[in-house]
Amino acid sequence: MYARKLKPVWTAVLVAGSLVGIGAHAEGLYAGGSVGSQNYPNTLNGNATSGSALSGKLYGGYQLNPNFAVEAGLTELGAVNNSAGQTDSYGSFVDAVGMLPLNPQWKLLGRLGLAHMSVNTPSGDDGGNGLKLGLGAEYALTKTVAIRGEWERYQLNAFGDKPNADQFTLGLKLGF
Repeated sequence: MYARKLKPVWTAVLVAGSLVGIGAHAEGLYAGGSVGSQNYPNTLNGNATSGSALSGKLYGGYQLNPNFAVEAGLTELGAVNNSAGQTDSYGSFVDAVGMLPLNPQWKLLGRLGLAHMSVNTPSGDDGGNGLKLGLGAEYALTKTVAIRGEWERYQLNAFGDKPNADQFTLGLKLGF
């Protein structure tokens, strides 16, 4: 099961490497990674999901203008252990990202997109497509390096229900 989870990570590494090569000649391209924690506010397949665990994401994007970008990436929402066993989820996403520059260093971020998530619980595995939204802020350290803090909500669309998962992350964005 763990090898199945690593395949998306290796895919993201290859995509990020390709973006680096392309990005050397294409202004507007960027890539990043973030780590943080998740929270499952709902039960998943009848399993309690209280607690939080280490989570993260890798992403790449293209900024079309100062106020709009498109991003795609992979996310791992972490694993929560309880008396029944381990519950975790992971997947991929595509987002439209709105940006509101406050000054040359600070931007506010808002995102809306689609995610395909896989959910594993002690009672079974499921997954599907769902909505994704988020809010955040970005601080430019240099012209090509920024720090991002974000909250994102994933609609997991699993087990005949639409449970949510929240992800809180802090990470780096690298422009090309």
